[in-house]
This record gives sequence, C-alpha cells and structure tokens, in this order.
Amino acid sequence: MTGYWLLPRLCQWMGNGKEKGFTLVELLVTTIIIGILAAIGMQNYIYQVGRARETEAKNNLGAIARGQQAYHWEHGEFADDVSKLGISIPEKYYQINTTWQNDYVKHQAQAVNPEKDQVRNYAIGVYHNSGSYAISLCQSLDVNGSVNVGDTPDADCVGPNTIKIK
Repeated sequence: MTGYWLLPRLCQWMGNGKEKGFTLVELLVTTIIIGILAAIGMQNYIYQVGRARETEAKNNLGAIARGQQAYHWEHGEFADDVSKLGISIPEKYYQINTTWQNDYVKHQAQAVNPEKDQVRNYAIGVYHNSGSYAISLCQSLDVNGSVNVGDTPDADCVGPNTIKIK
C-alpha cells in the first residue's frame, strides 16, 4: 500500500509525466558531427606524428655526424659502423645505412614503414679536408623517396625529388 501513493508523487516530481530526453534525429546529427571532427583530427594527428618521427631521424643523424667527427679526430679515420661511435641510435622507425671512404662517410636514414608512418628519408655526409670538417644533410621530398648526399660537401643531393637542408 505504501508503494501506491509513491508512484504518482514520483511522476509529479519528474515533470508531470512529460517525456524528457533527445530525439533520435538529434542523437544522429550529434554522432555525425563528432565523426566528421574525429576524421579531420585523425589526419592532422597522423601528419604531426610523422613530422615528429622525421625530427627524431634528423636528430639521430646529427648525433652520428658529431660522433663521426670525434671518432675521426681521435683515430684519423671515419668509423665504418655506427656502433663504433659509442652512441645509441634506436632503429624503430628508421634504419641507418653507412657508406665509408677515407675522406668522407655517408649515413642514410631509411624509413622502416614509410607508407604507414608517412615519413620521408634522410641522408647525411661528414667530410674531412685539410683539418676541417663539413656536413651535408639531404631529404627526400616524397614519402619513401630515394635520397643520398654527394661525395663532396658542395655537391647536390643524389636522387629524384630531393632537397639539400644543410
């Protein structure tokens, strides 16, 4: 018997039986708008992640170049392998390839998954001439594009659609 008088009072308190809430159309419009915003945001997010990975590759190549200069200063020759430089370079997104000569060394940062990560490839060269060092850095303009540095610091980048950064 006590529950009988509670139900009418509860209905009065909740708005005299009037329905409250959103219609199906309102919910669908909201869902569509959120979906569009998420799609736009995801593209921007992927682009920014790719640029961050490229920055990491350039920083790693810079560390390798400085390590090569120090190694050459101490040993009179460039190291033929990055492991001899005493620096740790993660190869999660980029693999480092080395070409070695007496008066220069070239390192290429080749993307491991270029299409998935949307990243470009890079190459750096460290050159020694008459007691001074020079560095050349090149970048491919296309995702997974071929790139290398020249045999001298003043040479153009090797490969189609490349640009010399330094």
